[in-house]
Amino acid sequence: MIRFGIIGNGVAAITAVREIRRRDKDVEIDVFTDERYGYYPRPKLIDFVAGRGDEKGIIQYDTKWYEKQGVILRKPSAVTKINANSLSLETFSSKYENYDKLLLAVGSHPFVPPIRGVEKKGIHVMRTLDDAIGIKEAVKGAEREIIIGGGILGIELAAAIMEVGGAPIVVTHIDTLLPAQLDASGSEVLLSLLKRKGIDILLGFRCMQMTGDEHIRGVKSTAGDSIKGDLVVIATGVRPNTELAKSSGIASNKGIIIDHNAQTSAPGIFAAGDCTEWDGVPLCIIPVALETAKVAAQNMLKLGSRTYRGIIPSNTLQVAGVDLTSVGFFNPQSPEYESIVVADQEAGTYFKAVIQNNRVVGGIALGNRKVAINLRRLVNQGTDVSEMHEEIFEPF
Repeated sequence: MIRFGIIGNGVAAITAVREIRRRDKDVEIDVFTDERYGYYPRPKLIDFVAGRGDEKGIIQYDTKWYEKQGVILRKPSAVTKINANSLSLETFSSKYENYDKLLLAVGSHPFVPPIRGVEKKGIHVMRTLDDAIGIKEAVKGAEREIIIGGGILGIELAAAIMEVGGAPIVVTHIDTLLPAQLDASGSEVLLSLLKRKGIDILLGFRCMQMTGDEHIRGVKSTAGDSIKGDLVVIATGVRPNTELAKSSGIASNKGIIIDHNAQTSAPGIFAAGDCTEWDGVPLCIIPVALETAKVAAQNMLKLGSRTYRGIIPSNTLQVAGVDLTSVGFFNPQSPEYESIVVADQEAGTYFKAVIQNNRVVGGIALGNRKVAINLRRLVNQGTDVSEMHEEIFEPF
């Protein structure tokens, strides 16, 4: 009997399970997770903090789903060691052997900047359901919440905390919001829109120190400015989890290096999702997780059956209830690109198309989902837009 081991239980792992089961009903599958839950979508954690769902409702796949799939879910069962030669692995309490293939879908972890006093009580990150539970409980007794980080997670967390009666402030060390999804002009439109929603945001605030004794009492910037608060959430991005791979002799850089088969440097061991690096670039976004998982799953069953060639980076999100899509090369600095921009700060919309050789290669659609669909279609299809510049932002 063929036997696969999957390390991780996030979207990449679940996608791989589905892909394997669509093609093979008999292969044995073990899924290892260091959490005590079945699968839940991480974006739903915001809903949980906002009080729009309970702990049970966040879980999308409980134990029964794994049983129905013929999968053994081992939880909580953190993998501590992989033997790349024998395709075996170890947890804190047991050793598991005789796998034909292994998949590393170990995800990423929150990046915590080197800020003095970061070990104080009342300081949180949010990556897991347990993290969200801790934040939700802490908000109940907090007077003011400080969110460090002006990305998607930071802003969404602030909006969620406001929904349950909090008074959060978002601080970021740079002068724009959402640098991974917006350019400077788009950031200005979003900033205006969020402020009208009552979300307090402070740009250009580089945290140097957490103040207070044992418990957090505020933050201080490198310029000496201070903000009082008794709850801090650090939301400054994520980094791929590579420790397990590196300790097992599997080639890793910023992420676990995979080839066009989603295979690592160790034959028979594949990787997918946030933990991976392909062509020198780690991309911790859901579209990469989905595609690398499908490629890995198919090649675990039959090597060479599907090829990973990278994807056009694309994010479709809601930021505090505002639709945002960024796709492809949306902020190039080279003169070979032409940009068409339509902005309406009062309406809270910002549309941008980046054109090269009469084709849209990237863009931004803030505030209108239908425009986003059309923009994404133009990028993916490589449509010649030389005669239709005025129609680019028309809903499809």
